[in-house]
Amino acid sequence: MNKILLLFLCFIFTSCFDVTERIYHKNNNSGNYTLVVDFSKSWFKTKSAIWLEEVDGVTIPNEDEIKTKLAEFRSKSSQIEGISNISTKYDFNSYIFTFKFTYNSINALNSVLNSMDKSNDLVHFANINGNFERIASYPIPKKIVEKEDKKEDLLQANIIAIYSFEKEVSKIKNQNAKVSKSNKTVFLKQNVWSVLKNNTLMNNTISFTP
Repeated sequence: MNKILLLFLCFIFTSCFDVTERIYHKNNNSGNYTLVVDFSKSWFKTKSAIWLEEVDGVTIPNEDEIKTKLAEFRSKSSQIEGISNISTKYDFNSYIFTFKFTYNSINALNSVLNSMDKSNDLVHFANINGNFERIASYPIPKKIVEKEDKKEDLLQANIIAIYSFEKEVSKIKNQNAKVSKSNKTVFLKQNVWSVLKNNTLMNNTISFTP
């Protein structure tokens, strides 16, 4: 998954974007995962970058390369035990890319997120003492924070986490997160510039009402 995300984040050198991670997590530790990478706010810059094929020394993937990588993701993910209902969508008019799958355990969820980058075997999510934990790690190249001319775009770009549960939430560790009125959904949003400097801004530990 990391390399899939990197494929699209090549465009951060040319445009602003939103990355939204949405999870519906059940009491038995199964659930549904969705990742949306959205460049619609700067679709013209993104299209231009694809035409140019390279921006600031960074190679920009073309549409066929993106389709091929998405097909590879579906194929590799389908081989992971506990993963089903895998789907990928792409919109080359608005430049919105969507990944979805169903997992039957936290381990299966982590396996998919690691499946496209065998050099890393990270724990992205965990269930510790009944708490739902997110340990964030985004493969965004940190060298772009050295590019002052990119700061404005990165301040407008966002990483968003929306986690919903069957149980009611009783406590959240990340003070920037918000809980819905139903107490069953946790929302967290940070600008990419800040996350580049400190990935832990997207970390969270969520506790539930017994």
